[in-house]
Amino acid sequence: MSIAELNLGAYGSPDGPELDRLPPQDVHAEQSVLGGMLLSKDAIAEAAERLKAEDFYRPAHEIIYGAIIDLFSRGEPVDAITVADEMTKRGTLQRVGGPAYLHDLIQSVPTAANVGYYATIVAERSLLRQLVEAGPRIVQLGYGQGEGEVDAIVNAAQAEIYKVGEKRRGDDYIPLAQTLEETLTEIEVASGRSDEFVGVPTGFTELDDLLHGLHKGQMIVVAARPAVGKALALDTPSPRPPAGRPWARSPSAISCWTPPAGRPAWSGPPRPWSTGRASRSSSPTGP
Repeated sequence: MSIAELNLGAYGSPDGPELDRLPPQDVHAEQSVLGGMLLSKDAIAEAAERLKAEDFYRPAHEIIYGAIIDLFSRGEPVDAITVADEMTKRGTLQRVGGPAYLHDLIQSVPTAANVGYYATIVAERSLLRQLVEAGPRIVQLGYGQGEGEVDAIVNAAQAEIYKVGEKRRGDDYIPLAQTLEETLTEIEVASGRSDEFVGVPTGFTELDDLLHGLHKGQMIVVAARPAVGKALALDTPSPRPPAGRPWARSPSAISCWTPPAGRPAWSGPPRPWSTGRASRSSSPTGP
C-alpha cells in the first residue's frame, strides 16, 4: 500500500477532508423542539429563551418555529390546528409539508418536558454551522497575500472567530443609535405636550403634572424609608390603636383607620406591629 493510498483512506481524498459532507445539524432534535412547543406553552417559553428561527437547519422548521412564536407572543393558543391556520394565512403551510407534518411532529417528540435539552442541541449545532461558515472566510484571508500586514490579517481572522461567539451572547443588545432617535422623539413630544392628561394617574398631583401620568413601557421605581407606606394608596385602611389606649399587645385590639382625603396613610410614630413586636406598657388597658 502506497502513501497516497494511506492518505486516501484517512481523509477521503489526497487533498484533505471531504468537502461534500453536510453542515452540523440534528433534525430529530429540531423536530422534538417543535413537537414539544405544539404540546406545551411552557415548552414554548423555554425554547424561545435559547433559540431563534435561523438556528434551525431545515427551512420548514424555521417557518414553523416563527409561526409558533408569533401566536405565542399575541397570547393566542398554540397547537397543530392554530399553527396550520396561521401558516395558511401566510401561504406557507404546503411548503412545510401540510397539516400532516405538524401532527407528525407531535407524535415524534418523546416528552415536552425535555424541550430545553433539545433546544440546547439545536443551538449548539447552529453555532457549529456558523463556525464552519467562518472557516472559508479565514482561508481567504490567509491566501490574500499582499493585501495588508500579517498582523492585520491575523486580527481579522480572530475577529471572524469572535464574531461567532458574540453573535450568540450579544443578541439581546442593540446599538445605541437605533434607540437614540426614538428616545429623543419621545422627549420632544413630552416637552411640547399641553396640559392634556394622557397617562394613568398616580394620585399625586404634582407628580402627575410632571409626568402626565404613567405610560406603557415605563419602569417606575418607588423608593423611600421602611414603613412609610410605599405599598399603600392614600385611601388604603391602615391599622392604628384606638384613641386613648397605649400600644396594643394583641393584633385583635388594633382597629383600622382610614386617613382623611389629602393626608398620607401614616404620619405618626413608627408602628410597633410592623416589626412583629408590640411595645411594653406598665399598665395596659382593655381586654
